[in-house]
Amino acid sequence: MTDDPEVVRVRGRVLDLERLTYATIVVMSVLAVYQGWQELNLLEAALVVTAPVIAMAAAHFYSEILHEHALVRRPLTRSEWRHAAVHQAQLLLAAVPPLVVLVLARLTERSTGDVQRAVLVTGTVTLVALASVAGRHAGFRGRQLVVVCLAGGLVGLLVISLQVLLKPH
Repeated sequence: MTDDPEVVRVRGRVLDLERLTYATIVVMSVLAVYQGWQELNLLEAALVVTAPVIAMAAAHFYSEILHEHALVRRPLTRSEWRHAAVHQAQLLLAAVPPLVVLVLARLTERSTGDVQRAVLVTGTVTLVALASVAGRHAGFRGRQLVVVCLAGGLVGLLVISLQVLLKPH
């Protein structure tokens, strides 16, 4: 898996930055426009966070398997099936930061509005971190790296702005 062109190594771990970024943006988008946040208990809120990620992982797995079958023109080996499954499992990492925020908020008895904002800010910070990893791998340092990180933050702010624009207040 180390020669897979779709992944990078970060401190010995293999990550697919493209899919993690995409999944983070999808989770943020769902949370930005979700209307019933105030009525959710912890388990229901966790499902709102994880459901889109699981759906994306399933969709990516299915599409990758279809593509691989067409590409190799034969049944896939167990190793190829396993590789595809592991590749999709990384998408589940996108649910971790918002789930941590949900649990911490539950323990500290924060208001639902605070939790939603904290989850969106956490998503933005995650996008900045992913941009930083990509920028470092691209060899950016100093001002160039800051610009790359700011781009990640701007994407997060764009998603947060959807909340302001699309939600009735």
